[in-house]
Amino acid sequence: MKRMIICTMATILNIGALLFWADARNAEAADPVLKNDDCVKCHAAIVHQVDQAGNKHKTEVECMECHAGTHPPGVEKGSLIPGCATCHEGEPHFQLENCLGCHRNPHEPLNIVFGDNVKAACDTCHSAVVAEINTHQSAHAEVDCSFCHDRHGFKPDCMDCHDPHMSGQQYAACVSCHQVHRPLELAYGAEIPNSDCGACHSDIRSALEAGATKHAAMQCVYCHADKHGNVPQCQSCHGTPHNEQMLSKFPSCNECHQSAHSLLK
Repeated sequence: MKRMIICTMATILNIGALLFWADARNAEAADPVLKNDDCVKCHAAIVHQVDQAGNKHKTEVECMECHAGTHPPGVEKGSLIPGCATCHEGEPHFQLENCLGCHRNPHEPLNIVFGDNVKAACDTCHSAVVAEINTHQSAHAEVDCSFCHDRHGFKPDCMDCHDPHMSGQQYAACVSCHQVHRPLELAYGAEIPNSDCGACHSDIRSALEAGATKHAAMQCVYCHADKHGNVPQCQSCHGTPHNEQMLSKFPSCNECHQSAHSLLK
């Protein structure tokens, strides 16, 4: 008798548990509510991508804000994938077509991969740089932005394409004279050493430093200041030390002094 009572009670408890579980499943099926924590259960790799490189897709939105709606199989597969314009609008860059051409993975939006013709796209964010390179014609203006910047934010070393002027030359030495988006306009400061100038003008540097006058102790940039090709007049420093009669007979200083770089007294 006792055993029968125990079996009956166990049966009632099992039936109650089954009914409770069925009610819970029915309620969940009728009104499923997914949370971000649910996404990682099936999409661990994607959640990791967002966590590592999601940028604002990580910090300003949650999974369910982009992927709003009912999860398959209740809807067609892919229907939860939003268009970029759902959030990104109002700026020239967002008017470009084929977002996925550069932003290959929306879960890593700033891991950008470029194609071969991206200057127009670059212009929507970097208009000043694009205008600079288009205005100052050089070999750099003849290639697409992605020729040098093959990934977003990447700055190549000049020596990836160009032979150095001198042995051991580093990128910092290149940009101390050359502006990368207008490379034929050389500009430099007073700290540029003669060795940098001598990389292209070795004979002139040798003549200058071998001299026996005050010019030999000067840096090239003291006279050739600010801009490449600037040749100052001797009178800028020396005034007019000779009378008009001598100057009329020898109008060029170098007719007597040979050269500013190998000065004769």
